[in-house]
Amino acid sequence: MALKIAPDFDVNTQALDTNETFIRDNLKLQIVSWAKFRHTINIGNNASNLYSLAGPIPNDVQDAYRELAKSHYEAILSLGSAKLSLIFAANAPNLQIGNRPSLLTFQKSMKEFYFHLGCLLDNLARLIYILNDPDAAIAKDRRGRFIRHRIDWGDLCRRVESAPGLFRSYRRLTRSIVVDEILNIRNGFTHGWSCPINIATGVPFWPVALRSKRDYYWPYDEAPKMRTRYKKWVPVMQMAENDFAYMERFQNQIFAKLINSVATFEKTHKLVIR
Repeated sequence: MALKIAPDFDVNTQALDTNETFIRDNLKLQIVSWAKFRHTINIGNNASNLYSLAGPIPNDVQDAYRELAKSHYEAILSLGSAKLSLIFAANAPNLQIGNRPSLLTFQKSMKEFYFHLGCLLDNLARLIYILNDPDAAIAKDRRGRFIRHRIDWGDLCRRVESAPGLFRSYRRLTRSIVVDEILNIRNGFTHGWSCPINIATGVPFWPVALRSKRDYYWPYDEAPKMRTRYKKWVPVMQMAENDFAYMERFQNQIFAKLINSVATFEKTHKLVIR
């Protein structure tokens, strides 16, 4: 069986690297479930931690195990990086370029904030997929690429709907409206152009439509459409802080479920993590 989690497990006593320690001690983020998952897979860096119950362990399975380490590490770095982007955005008005506040610094930080949340979700998707899909170690796409290398949150959600029996405990979480909205913002920033921002009061505001729409209206020749379509605006920092609080809880819930899914991985591949 995977490494047991002691009843008195204490995240503060875990031997973490400098990035993980900074996230735990300086940013003080909610990473207890992440740390327990890290413990129960014995970190995941070394495939020698796998003990076979039925013959040699295929290389693809060993690789998939090591990718649990890569993705749970990237997930926590993404959470910490999102928090740092939020901190930088909050302090951006104090940064001066000449005699003007640096609005670009604020917009850059907010764009990065949603990028990091998207990265967190994609790595959570990979963990869920590898642990729960019996073919995850070997399945490839039409171009011969491992699906576990390409999967993102949207791909996972479609798999959950098409094969609910494999991902039963994750189905409710993959239907999160807030997560869909966060990804819509990330994708809009990635593939589109800047969202209109209202700073007339000195406080940056975004239209709430940002959460469900793409291809934003331009505040110059499309101003009449903006006034018609973007009726509700909220402070950018308020929106982002709410999204971060949600995602901090969300990843904690996912990792709590991933701990239970480790047994599925062991059973599928006839091995134990020790």
